[in-house]
Amino acid sequence: MDIGTEARRLAALATYFVWVGWFFVIYALVAGVFWFIDLASRETINWLQALGASAAAVGGPIFLALLVAGLGHTMRLFALFAANQAREN
Repeated sequence: MDIGTEARRLAALATYFVWVGWFFVIYALVAGVFWFIDLASRETINWLQALGASAAAVGGPIFLALLVAGLGHTMRLFALFAANQAREN
């Protein structure tokens, strides 16, 4: 088994994790802003309640998306470490 080839494969897969994670972070933020605007425009809810509701609703998806992006970054760092170790030996 060639460690360099496996490290390149892992880095390629990790890149998808990074892109997907950050895409969903941005998506959740945009959705939260639109939901805040929708809630704040209603007469029965003031802007502070709308901000709290929208922040609570998008907090979980943002956290999960950041976990995916962080996992991708960690996988890329591990692939770099493995490639460097294989090159030294």
